[in-house]
Amino acid sequence: MLTHHAYIYEGSVAQFDALVADAAAQMGRETVGNPDIYARLFDKFGIDEARALSQQAQLKSTAGRGLFVIGVSVISTEAQQSLLKLVEEPPAGVVLVFLLPHGVALPTIRSRAQMYVLDAGKTSTTEAKKFLSLGNKERSAMITVLLKDEDGAKDRARDFVNALEAVLFANIEKSVDIREGLTDITKVRNYLSDRSPSLKMLLEHLAAVLPKF
Repeated sequence: MLTHHAYIYEGSVAQFDALVADAAAQMGRETVGNPDIYARLFDKFGIDEARALSQQAQLKSTAGRGLFVIGVSVISTEAQQSLLKLVEEPPAGVVLVFLLPHGVALPTIRSRAQMYVLDAGKTSTTEAKKFLSLGNKERSAMITVLLKDEDGAKDRARDFVNALEAVLFANIEKSVDIREGLTDITKVRNYLSDRSPSLKMLLEHLAAVLPKF
């Protein structure tokens, strides 16, 4: 259930369709032919697009609540500044979800939105925090336990990566290493979408590169 008015999801535009479907499901909406869902993917999002989105959001939802899912490959600083008011105080009943590349969201935008975690809730962030507090040897042991049962291993790996992302995102202002770690997570998630990824190799990569804190 989406309880906030604005969210940011940092990741690849390849996840846009999944993000739209997940957000719509959390609001109990059908995605096909629904006039209350505005989903757009942009290669470049500038100030003109920002102004157009703000105008579109003013239109009253036919059901009293509108969902806007906006995915961008590139977004300008001017566009983000133009969106500040919309993100802070969108029209009544409007929920905004932005898919942005890692590290591009301005602090002023990030402070007005909550992080959107796709497929959240299956892996506790407590486990992710524990993983990030450990050394490489202990991290490897956790990965072995996570992947011990082959049935559903890919889903568990994806959920674990999402939980790691949530923890890192919550601490993004602490160091450059954390921002770089989020970029590594995006790359690993993309590889997880392959038909037969090496789960252990991908998670061991994260174990080696993610900062300890």
